[in-house]
Amino acid sequence: MNGLETLRQQGRRLTPQRRLVYSALLEHPGHATADELCTSIGRKLPGFQRTTVYRTLDLLVELGLARKIQLGHANTYEAVMAGSESHQHLVCDRCGGTFDVSCPEVPQWVDSAAKPLGFALERVELLGHGICGRCAARLN
Repeated sequence: MNGLETLRQQGRRLTPQRRLVYSALLEHPGHATADELCTSIGRKLPGFQRTTVYRTLDLLVELGLARKIQLGHANTYEAVMAGSESHQHLVCDRCGGTFDVSCPEVPQWVDSAAKPLGFALERVELLGHGICGRCAARLN
């Protein structure tokens, strides 16, 4: 959990609750909603406060330790690991599945489109909507 050292470096307290939320996010396969993390933590520690999960997730996003992905139906979160590549997301409008795809050219393309506007690009979040292969197969 080296990422949590960022909390201390930023003058924030490294509480047991923050460790637990960050650990649950790291352990969750793929993208996690705050409710999924609450459920996961609640199995280990009944009575854990939902507001603590939300506040901690907001802090992790602020410090760059997590990424908030704003989907149409819910927000999901994923841990940001040092040296991890930028990636984009595809969302199935039938089942709600979220899929990571990597296209390294996307941030460069968006940056080249932003520069003539004098726009200082900080990050690129691309979200594609459609129907995943499994749902498409069920339609046929």
